Amino acid sequence: MVGVRAKDHEDKKRLILDTASGLFARQGFAKTSISELSSACSASKAWIYHYFPTKEDILFTLLRDFLVVVRARLEAIDIEGLAPEVSLHKFILECLRIYDDYRINYPILFNEMTVLTSEQQEQLRAIEDAPVKLLTAIVAKIRPEIAQAAAIGTPITFLIYGAINWTYTWYNPDGKLKLERLADLVRDFVLGGIQTVDVG
Repeated sequence: MVGVRAKDHEDKKRLILDTASGLFARQGFAKTSISELSSACSASKAWIYHYFPTKEDILFTLLRDFLVVVRARLEAIDIEGLAPEVSLHKFILECLRIYDDYRINYPILFNEMTVLTSEQQEQLRAIEDAPVKLLTAIVAKIRPEIAQAAAIGTPITFLIYGAINWTYTWYNPDGKLKLERLADLVRDFVLGGIQTVDVG
């Protein structure tokens, strides 16, 4: 019957996405062909194209799905009525947990965004905007002058967010440094910087 999806439709899409995420992260989007992806999935190119019309659609879906998860998990943090320093720690710890759960190099995949259409890029930035605004609000509560300094407020937020996101390049979850302790270190580092930065 036309329009009726197979029960394993989502499972097959997930197989393609999971396989593509590893290939894209290891060797780059441009160097990964649909033929290589289909081979890794033990399927045909036509099978891949049935679920994703283009390779760019695969990348877009990967990034969109990841950002939706990030947004949902960060917005679910209960920081109501907490001191801003505690809110910052909770935000940092949840970010670190997300990247620990998703051990794929998503920051590398985001570098490939330029191959997507402007509309797709705008959709991704709109989803990413919510966590950035949450962090901005936390920083503003710690030091209100930063929120009032338009020229440096946003850069400071992105500096903090970037430091958290790029822990994947060196953090070893099996090492002696546990996530909770790492979150303590990042919080103290951020707080020290926020309090001393020149907002003039």
